[in-house]
Amino acid sequence: MKIAFVNQAIDTIVPPFQTSVGACTYGAACALPKSCKIIVYGTRDRNRDYTFESPGQNIQLRFFALSFSDRLSAKIRNEYTKLFPAKSPASSSSWLFRAYGHQVAKDLRGEGCDVIHLQHCSQYLPVIRAFNPAAKIVLHLHAEWFSQNNLSEMGRRLRHVDLLTTVSDHITSKTCRQFPAIAGRCQTMYNGIDAEEFTRERVSTCRKTKRILYAGALSPHKGVHVLLEAFALVVKQYPDIELDLVGLQGCYPLAESFDMQDLELMKSVSPFYTRDRISRLKAKLSLAAREAGTYLSQLKERIPPEANGKVAFLGFVPRPALLDLYYGADIFVFPPIWDEGFGIPPVEAMAAGVPVVATHSGAIPETVIDGQTGLLVAKNNPHELAQAILTLLRDDQLRETMGKASRARAHGHFTWNQVARKMYSRYAELCDEDLPQIGVFPLSIKPA
Repeated sequence: MKIAFVNQAIDTIVPPFQTSVGACTYGAACALPKSCKIIVYGTRDRNRDYTFESPGQNIQLRFFALSFSDRLSAKIRNEYTKLFPAKSPASSSSWLFRAYGHQVAKDLRGEGCDVIHLQHCSQYLPVIRAFNPAAKIVLHLHAEWFSQNNLSEMGRRLRHVDLLTTVSDHITSKTCRQFPAIAGRCQTMYNGIDAEEFTRERVSTCRKTKRILYAGALSPHKGVHVLLEAFALVVKQYPDIELDLVGLQGCYPLAESFDMQDLELMKSVSPFYTRDRISRLKAKLSLAAREAGTYLSQLKERIPPEANGKVAFLGFVPRPALLDLYYGADIFVFPPIWDEGFGIPPVEAMAAGVPVVATHSGAIPETVIDGQTGLLVAKNNPHELAQAILTLLRDDQLRETMGKASRARAHGHFTWNQVARKMYSRYAELCDEDLPQIGVFPLSIKPA
C-alpha cells in the first residue's frame, strides 16, 4: 500500500522542531508497517538548519520551498488576523499557500498513491482530487474550527473526502451534526505518544517542595492566565510549591480558537488580544516596547508577591529536557478555555505517571478520567482549578494512585502503535484490500 501524508505548509515534521500536527504525522508514519510505502509532504523552513533524513527506509520526506506568492500570502494572513481578529479563520482560506497545494497535488499525480491523508488542510481537497481521481482521500481534523467557517464552502470541499477522521469524539460528533451528508464517513482517530520515550519507571520522592508543570502554547486559549490566578490562590495555602511553564508565547488568532457567539468568553479574553496587538504595533517603533503588553508580560503581571521566584517561564525546551520535567513533576496542570481538539501534553504527562488537573475542555474528558487519572474542573474558573490542585498536593497517596492509573491509561490507549493499527485497518477497508499477517508494529523509528 502506498500512502501520502500532506501536511499544512506551517507544520514542521522532523524533530526537534516539530509542531503538534507535524509530530502527529511523524508518529503515525513511523508506526505504520514497513510493508507500506510512505511519502510525507511538507515545506522547508529557511530559518532552521537541520537535515531532512528519512525516519525509515519505507518513508520518503518530500519538502518544498515556499514560493514568493505563498510567503506573501502568509504575511497577508498575519496582517488580516490582526486587523480582523473575529473574522473567518485564515488558515482554512482557499488562497493561503495556494501554490504549495498545487505543487503537492501535481507531484502526487505521478506517484499513484492508494491513500492520500491530508492533515487539517481542507482547502487542498479539490485540487488534489482533480489531479488524483483514483486515490482514496482522507482528511484528518486536529481542531474544532468549523464554527467560524463558511459551512457551505466546507461542505463543497468535503464532497471529495472518502474518509474524514478527527482526533476526538468531541470533534467527530460536531462534524457529523454540521455535515450530516458525510456522517457515515466520519470516524475518531486519536493522537498518540511514542511509548519508547516513557519506558522508565517513575521514582517516588519525599521532597518538601512540590512541582507543578504546564506544557503547551503560552496563548490565551490555553488558559495560562487562569492557571496563574489559581497558582496565586494555591501559594497562600501551600507555599512549598513551584510552577514550571513550558512553551513559546503568542496570541493564537481568536478566530482559530473560539466561537465568536460565546459573548461571555469573548469578553474575558479580548483584553489579552487587544493589549497584545497594541504592543506589537509599538514594537515596530520602539525596541524597548517589544515585550510590554504581550501576553507573556500580562502573565508575569499576574504573579503575586508571595509567588515571586516560584514561577519559571522556560520557553521552548528540548525534548530530553521536557521528558525530565514530566518525570520530575508532582502534578501536571492543563487549563484550556477553548474546546481542546485532543491535547497531547496531558497524555504525555500521564505516560510518565503524573496525575493531571485539567478543564472540561473539548476532548480532555476522553483522555483524562475524572477521579481516576486526575481531576477535571470547569473552564475559566481559577477557584475550582486551585482547589483541585490543593486536593492533590495534600494527599500523597491520591497522587500516587492517580499517577499509576494515568500511566496505565496512556500506555493502554494512546500510543502510536495503537493509532497506526486502526489507521492501517481503515486504509485497507477504503482500498478494499485484505490486511496481511503482520507482527507487532515498531514503536518508533528515529532519524539516522
